[in-house]
Amino acid sequence: MNGRNLAVVLGLAVLLYGSFRAFGWWGFSLVSSGIIFWLLQLSTGLMQTMERAADQPVGSVNNAIMFHAQLHNGLRLLKVIGLAASLGQRLPSDDKTMDIFEWRDGANDCVQCHFQEGRLRQWTLVRAAEPAAPQDAT
Repeated sequence: MNGRNLAVVLGLAVLLYGSFRAFGWWGFSLVSSGIIFWLLQLSTGLMQTMERAADQPVGSVNNAIMFHAQLHNGLRLLKVIGLAASLGQRLPSDDKTMDIFEWRDGANDCVQCHFQEGRLRQWTLVRAAEPAAPQDAT
């Protein structure tokens, strides 16, 4: 559990305690209802993204260049999956703290994304080699 997750949990606990101290059970139930609503919104967004990604083959994307242009540092893995509209093909990595996923398009261009703690840290676009032009025999 990293510091951000711990801060959220502690913040919600303090909010629940403060609402109980200020307004009794009425305040506690109001704040706990708000927290449950927030968690339901998060899980609904997760399920919608995964349903859209389930319709595509693993590691495929419509256009790797356009997908590459939408990426920026710090994106969460779930957001990247939503942008690609498919799950990425996981690549083996020597670094245990880094996860590497790859998406390919129909032209065989690929985007490799490196995630650390669920956030995008590095991404590269690898263009497919163009076929050699035929030579005229004149």
